[in-house]
Amino acid sequence: MVKICSILVLLVFMCPGITLAETYKWVDDRGTVNFTEDLSQVPKKYRKKVRTIGDVGPSDSAAGEPARDAKPMKGAETSPAAGSSSGENEQKKNKLYGGRSGGDWKSEFDSLKANIGATDNQIAELNARLSDTSRMSRTEYLSIQNSIKNLSFHRDEVNKKLAALNEAASRAGLPGEFR
Repeated sequence: MVKICSILVLLVFMCPGITLAETYKWVDDRGTVNFTEDLSQVPKKYRKKVRTIGDVGPSDSAAGEPARDAKPMKGAETSPAAGSSSGENEQKKNKLYGGRSGGDWKSEFDSLKANIGATDNQIAELNARLSDTSRMSRTEYLSIQNSIKNLSFHRDEVNKKLAALNEAASRAGLPGEFR
């Protein structure tokens, strides 16, 4: 019976498609941008401000097109560029690059970068757990290793999306301040 349960646990962790989901983004009172794939992890007072980024699985971004499912957050602003007036900054932010505003591009870049950072943090936490395996069962050890493998795969996919977005931004003539 224990062996069957162990096999089932391993199978669940070996299926990366099960763990892929929508990503939720919100900004807390201190201005920190937060991301999660579980809406229940968003504090209740920020749930009205949460923004759905979209599915982190394969998308049009892999084909060189930016993902179109990102919904802009109310009140999201970009910081003024050095040496430019706020009027010029507003014009730049509202100017369209490849059919999208600079703010939309920046938001998507920030989202992908934050997703990579969060994934790196999860991998680091799991690696830290593997540093002391003396009180760990073989099943738990293998499960953690599989989770690290799946997270690494996810990180590679998000890196591909970021590269595709960067390429699309270059084709659209997007200035570096929005990347």
